[in-house]
Amino acid sequence: MFKKIAIASATAALFGIGQGAWAGATGAQVLTVNASVATNCRVTTGPGTSTPSYDPTTPGGSPVVNFTPTIVFRCTKNTSTVSVSADLGAHNSSGQRRLALGAAAGGPFLNYQLYQPDTGAPGTCSAYSTVYVPTTAEYAVGSAAFATSQTDVTVNLCGQIAANQDAAVGTYNDLVNVVVNY
Repeated sequence: MFKKIAIASATAALFGIGQGAWAGATGAQVLTVNASVATNCRVTTGPGTSTPSYDPTTPGGSPVVNFTPTIVFRCTKNTSTVSVSADLGAHNSSGQRRLALGAAAGGPFLNYQLYQPDTGAPGTCSAYSTVYVPTTAEYAVGSAAFATSQTDVTVNLCGQIAANQDAAVGTYNDLVNVVVNY
């Protein structure tokens, strides 16, 4: 009995029998499609490692040593408020950034500082006047830098090791958190 019903149904479907109610009927619906683009910034290259050479034996005193680690990022087109900040590092003392010799937490140390790049020129270090201070002195990147979502923005962290420090032989280091705020 089941086979006869299945064969009759298949025959009716093949020849369009029983489909009269559907023939010629149409309907329309509107599909709304939305997409949301949020403000976002993505760091593409972090500051990495900077290893300047410091010579405490220079006649007349060792000079200031400048170094320039950079951070590279890109943000959503037309992002308006973006800033870069840097904390005081793992070995700071009363706001003074310090490089520690090897893994020695107690020193010896080399004092250094990270300064913001020149105003309106995130890739230029010449003034060495405004220190990166967490939450109070962040470098503001102008909205013109974000005319497209496909362009990298480079901001220098203008580093400077202070002059005339009596340093022991070895590799000095510090860990600084650098953040893009948007």
